[in-house]
Amino acid sequence: LFPRETFKNRPNGLRPDLARMLADLRPAFIRFPGGAIVGGLNLDNRIQWKNSIGPIEQRIGTMNLWGYWTSNGLGFHEYLQMCEDLGADALWVCNPGFSDNYRCAEAARPEQVKEFVQEALDAIEYAIGPANSTWGARRAANGHPAPFPLRYIEIGNEADGPVYGDNYRQFYEAIHAKYPSLTVIGNLRLQDTPVEMVDDHKYGNPAVF
Repeated sequence: LFPRETFKNRPNGLRPDLARMLADLRPAFIRFPGGAIVGGLNLDNRIQWKNSIGPIEQRIGTMNLWGYWTSNGLGFHEYLQMCEDLGADALWVCNPGFSDNYRCAEAARPEQVKEFVQEALDAIEYAIGPANSTWGARRAANGHPAPFPLRYIEIGNEADGPVYGDNYRQFYEAIHAKYPSLTVIGNLRLQDTPVEMVDDHKYGNPAVF
């Protein structure tokens, strides 16, 4: 169900009461689209941002790895708009070329990784590219000619292993070359590869902290 009255009257926007609760927290940044859904049960099941923009009735949903249907009604554009409306920097998490680490990960072949890198570059262009670029024009057509407040790109969610290091390097080099102002976030501290910021996920009882 989608509300008719939305936060700041945005098309396909947020429930005003919930959005105001978020606004009252005054977040400095918002990380999306989430955690394990970034990888999915397999590569086809991963969240794909291009399926989450445009008319909501035409968006391709998926049965997510937690066992319920995700419509993509709240999509890439709406998350970016939410960040702008809350005065928060956007932190987008992209797929690193393999599905969720903790669910028998399916990895793209080495020669396919460049396709996942391009998927990330296209997303960045949608968010902050000029309105006359390929994906910036799609953003403008969806009602937002100006760039969104995207500042951070995280490569993978809780990803690790040797494949991650190799793939991360390709993502970092491509993103940094084209968008040097963005901060690239890694899931691990890697040798011989720049990691500007690390997203540590720590689990355990309070004593371990």
